[in-house]
Amino acid sequence: MVDSRIGHLATNTEIVRLRNLEHNKKAKKKEIIVYCSENWNCSNNALRKLFLRNSAHFRGHTAWLLVNISVKIKFFKTLSSVPNKYLPNDIEGLLVRHPPTLIFDPKEEFSGKDFLDKIAVSDRKFVCLFVRDSKYFADSRTFSDDYHEHRNSDIRNYVKAAEFLGDNGYTVFRMGAAVERPLISGHPQVIDYATNGMRSEFLDIFLGAHCTFTISVGSGWDSVPTIFRRPLMFVNQLPYFAPSVLTLQLVTYPKILLDGQTGDTLNLENLIDREITHRANSQAYKDAGVEIRDLSSEELVEAVTEMAQRVEGTFVETPEQKEMQAKLKHILSTHPKLQPSPNYYPIRAQFASCFLSRYPNFLDGLD
Repeated sequence: MVDSRIGHLATNTEIVRLRNLEHNKKAKKKEIIVYCSENWNCSNNALRKLFLRNSAHFRGHTAWLLVNISVKIKFFKTLSSVPNKYLPNDIEGLLVRHPPTLIFDPKEEFSGKDFLDKIAVSDRKFVCLFVRDSKYFADSRTFSDDYHEHRNSDIRNYVKAAEFLGDNGYTVFRMGAAVERPLISGHPQVIDYATNGMRSEFLDIFLGAHCTFTISVGSGWDSVPTIFRRPLMFVNQLPYFAPSVLTLQLVTYPKILLDGQTGDTLNLENLIDREITHRANSQAYKDAGVEIRDLSSEELVEAVTEMAQRVEGTFVETPEQKEMQAKLKHILSTHPKLQPSPNYYPIRAQFASCFLSRYPNFLDGLD
């Protein structure tokens, strides 16, 4: 259990549990999971508590030693030691085939719903908004984030999108454990939960598990709505084609990549030629002569409009958008520089149709 980072704690642990579930069903015998925390610090104790309910658990380096010794001497007959930090991608589609493994008990459900009732969330129709910045890692003594700075975004660009959702009947919770600046809005349905004193580790999980949908930039916390199978849209997401993103059922509207000298928007063929499709290091974009542009406020409004319509069942793709979606999925599934072998990483994510319409040349030069 890699519990120092909430993304690994959530998605990786859920995938291991689902693999164990399918193994037990196939083998017709029960194989237990013994959870080993990598250290004593945890990114979210409420989430770890849900995972560890009715389970064996050890902490620290001695935990891994105990388990590996137990395996070697066959104290646990069917146990295999799985360092789940190496299992981030849902290649098998486990999250699609199975419901969430985590369940809130009645007391937890009451506490979460009571919170929503007290702030008058209408029909409990709400959206979680998560925008990554450098503050969380700046406060961390364990991790440096310099090499991922290109994934950060400015919360001020999201105000119009949040207020648009508020105007359309949603309550918007701006999520975050430590953030650079508040989300400033006079809209009564836009709540800066990250800074106004409401936040707790339990509510971080409860809100992510019960939201109507989530808008996120693609970072650790959005693994919470992922493992609870809540609808999810990534905006300002990089890298474009990370397997951990493309294997999930979500909608993505990435940051815009430009030629650093001409300022021209780069299309998919350009990104492949510059070997920048999977790069997670900020310096790699600079070395490739790529300038990164965040989405404008107007583009973000377009994105959340599409997502709300998708969730509400009112979104209609044009024939041109459908054609581009099909072509893009084929390229992502078969291109030798995007896949180790054809369809190795199943493509379940979709690019936002409004992105494809706004940048119709994105697929130029590729069949």
